[in-house]
Amino acid sequence: MAITDTEIQMAFRIKRCVKEFFDTHNQTEIEAKELMPLFIKKDIFNLNYQDGLPIQDFLRHLEKEKYLNLIPQALYKKKNTNKNWFFIKTI
Repeated sequence: MAITDTEIQMAFRIKRCVKEFFDTHNQTEIEAKELMPLFIKKDIFNLNYQDGLPIQDFLRHLEKEKYLNLIPQALYKKKNTNKNWFFIKTI
């Protein structure tokens, strides 16, 4: 399944949201699921279910389609059966 223009715009909105978060907080890393309330507030996602599943699914989709570079702050740590998604502060 290819990525749509809407998903590209959504990725850019997430990128801006994450940048705003790091510009206003002293953290340099945060789990993706921890930013779900911010993404909901900014109308990127409608609701949070299963502890951050919407953002995790979206990041997995971007990675699968080779578009994860749209959100340079997004990284993952490989676990035994899944990936732990997080965002890091970039320059």
